[in-house]
Amino acid sequence: MINCPKCNSEKLVETPALGNIPLDVCPGCSGIWFDKGELEALLAKSQGSPAGSLDFLNPKESSMNCPRCGKSMSRGGLVNPLLLVDKCEVCGGVWLDPNELGLVKKLLGLSGGPSDVKVERAAAAPEAPAASGPGSLVKAFAAVAALAGLAGLSFELYLYFSPTEAVTYTPSAGLTALSVLFFAGGAFGLGRK
Repeated sequence: MINCPKCNSEKLVETPALGNIPLDVCPGCSGIWFDKGELEALLAKSQGSPAGSLDFLNPKESSMNCPRCGKSMSRGGLVNPLLLVDKCEVCGGVWLDPNELGLVKKLLGLSGGPSDVKVERAAAAPEAPAASGPGSLVKAFAAVAALAGLAGLSFELYLYFSPTEAVTYTPSAGLTALSVLFFAGGAFGLGRK
């Protein structure tokens, strides 16, 4: 995809809307980019015979750069000195602002086919799944810490509530505190984004 020479932030959308010729149309300003020979081919289809001369009249330097090759374009009359369009002298492409295609066809005496094109912006590419990086490693460590803390708390509660003759260990305040810290830290780590 190439950027619109007028809007710069818009990507041109390729469409076969005019005579099955793949044109690049801006969804923002509705301008049309014709690669070399495409405008002539479209006009020939409309007329049924080759189009008249599409030489530039009084070309001057344009403020726009070619969307295809990036070189500075020329601005001059197409068919009529008053119909100013932009053309790349390097790659031969032509940029028509909205409604200029209709004017070109009127000046050439053509009546067939559509004179403007509207397109929707291209759908955004789906986002790639997040790569596993340090964030997923932290989450894994937090999960292990929470499970270890829960296991430690469960063991301490088992020792505390069991009859003393049924268990061989006694509950430990230090192990209980450590288990609470592991569980709380792990739960906190899992809750962060």
